[in-house]
Parts: sequence; structure tokens; C-alpha cells
Amino acid sequence: MRTIDPTNPRFITAAGLGLAIAAAWLGLGLVHASAGLSLDTIAALCAQIGGPVALWLYPGVLVMWLLMAVAMMLPTALPTVDLYVRLSRRMEEGRGIRIALFTAGYLVAWGAFAAILAAAQIGLRALPIETVPSLAAIGGVVAIAGGYQLSALKRACLTLCRNPMMFFMSRWRESLGGTLRLGIEHGLICIGCCWALMLLMFVSGTMNLAWMALLGLVMLAEKIVPGAQVWGRAAGGLMLGAGLLTMLVALT
Repeated sequence: MRTIDPTNPRFITAAGLGLAIAAAWLGLGLVHASAGLSLDTIAALCAQIGGPVALWLYPGVLVMWLLMAVAMMLPTALPTVDLYVRLSRRMEEGRGIRIALFTAGYLVAWGAFAAILAAAQIGLRALPIETVPSLAAIGGVVAIAGGYQLSALKRACLTLCRNPMMFFMSRWRESLGGTLRLGIEHGLICIGCCWALMLLMFVSGTMNLAWMALLGLVMLAEKIVPGAQVWGRAAGGLMLGAGLLTMLVALT
């Protein structure tokens, strides 16, 4: 029976990322427990304070999306980060810094995407929703997510996520700046794999913890479960059909 070495870089990295994921879920749980902190409630408070409501809302919404990115997406990156730790074992000098930079690069990419999603959420809130058929909008989002599941870009990104050795062999860099860039590139590939599924958070409500957990598990399974890419495409076809049918029903 192998004993756990608390000084092993793989153990330290896994423990650190595990704590970050747990902290993100805890933060989301605390936000969810504050039932009164809806966007409408916060907007009303902001209106009393004065100034552009969107500017007051954006920091809080951004924090929410950042927590979601860490809670949902960082678990899917654990196998790739662990592989990087193993591949970097010959770089004893500055190895810990490089591991941190690679992980930070991944989070920088998802942080930028979270910033876009936060702006989109506030922008959608500003739309005259009474003129937008909500059922048709839901169908459109589901159809987009389903269609992307069937796309060549999705397959290409998923292939690199499922086989991170291919990613490292083609892009490996050893400088500190290159390591950060390597992490950012991996994050962008991960976004290319999962952005459409993340859009489904707009369908269920962005603070639906059960939906977050389900989507997180789906995206994790796509990357590590044998054959998952096949049923992922099948699910994409079903979502595309369901989304188009929902739009048709809503608009007729």
C-alpha cells in the first residue's frame, strides 16, 4: 500500500486545487442562501444609491461567474494539470512557480470568459424582455448548445482536452512567460470545448446549484470517460432538435 507523501508536488497541487474548488462551491452556496440577493433586488438598491445600475451590478455578477468557472471547470482541468506536474519533474528549479503559472494561465482564460458572460447577463437584463418570447430564447440557447456539440471545432477542442499529451507535445514551453501562455492556451481550448454548455446556465437560472453540478459533471465526463464524446454528440443532436422544436412552438 502506497503512503501519501505530503511533500510530493502532485499531492500539493491536487490538494491546493481541491481546496480552491471547495471554496468556490462554498462561496456559491453562500450566495445561493442569500435568496434576497437577486439581480432585481440589487438593481433596486443600486437605483437608490444613484449612478449607472449596470456599473454597480457588474462586480457582483462577475464574482458569481468567476466562482462558477472555478467550481465547474477547474475539476475538468485536474488531469491536465497533473500531467503537467509529472512532465515538469525534470525542471527542479522553479518547478512550483511553473505549476502555479500554468494553472493561473488556465484561470486567466476562464476569468476573461466569465467577464464576458457577466456583461452578457447584465446586458440581457437591460433588454425589453416583454418583447422577447422567453420560450423562443430558451429554445435558441439549447439549439446553439446542441449544434455546437456536433461541430468540428468542438471535436477538435475535446480531442486535445481528452488527450493532453498531444497538447503538450505541440506547445511545450519552459520559460516562465511561456508556461503562463501554455496555461492560457489550455484554458482557451477548454473554453472552446465547453462554452456552449456553459450558456445553458442562462436557461436554468445562473444560481441553480443543481444545474451547475449536473453541467460540471457532464463536462468532466466528456473529458475523461471512455466513449463519452460519442454520447456527447448524440446528446447534441437531441438538444438541437429540442431547441428548434421549442422555438417553432413558441413562434407559432
